[in-house]
Formats: sequence, C-alpha cells, structure tokens
Amino acid sequence: MDWSKYSSLKSGSKVSFGKEKQVIREKVDEEKDDNGKILVYAQAKEEREYVALSQKRWDAESGDAMDDSKREYSLSDLEGEKARYDAEMARAKAQSDGLKAAIADFKKV
Repeated sequence: MDWSKYSSLKSGSKVSFGKEKQVIREKVDEEKDDNGKILVYAQAKEEREYVALSQKRWDAESGDAMDDSKREYSLSDLEGEKARYDAEMARAKAQSDGLKAAIADFKKV
C-alpha cells in the first residue's frame, strides 16, 4: 500500500478498513461410518475476526470491477510501519542538516 495516497483513496471510497471473519472450523455434527462407529464428535463452528484493508481493483484492459484486494492488518503492524517511516525521516533530516553545514563551510572557502 502506498500510504501517501491513503487519504485521497479513502475520500474517493477506494480503500477502507473493516472487520472480516474467517471460518477456522465448520460446524460438524456427529459423523459415523457405515458400521456406526463415531468418526467425529459434534464441533461448534469456529471463526476468528480480524481487521482488513479493502482496496478497489479494476481490470486494466476492460475497466471492469474486480474483487477487492484485502489485506489483514493489526494496530501493531501499522504502528511499526509508521515508526520505520519516522526513522527514515529522522535519518534524512540528519543527512540534510549535515549537508547544510558542509555547504556553509564550502562557501567560506
């Protein structure tokens, strides 16, 4: 995801976060084989809920809408990614400040 485009994509209803459900295990009633032996005891349906970023997609040739792209995110995933970008900005700022000082010294020569 190009996060620099997130706000404009969101305002254009092209991306959104939402809750999704994934079935981990389907509900199973008791299953028996031909001899009446129980193979599987009753199991409740098991689901997990998660947050996903949905993004609209289109076919490049026809322009037809395709299924949305969905990617699971956690808050820690997003915070970690932001921290990496913030660290990159701090490194770039330090480089810029160093170059500013070098330029000032260069101009004195």
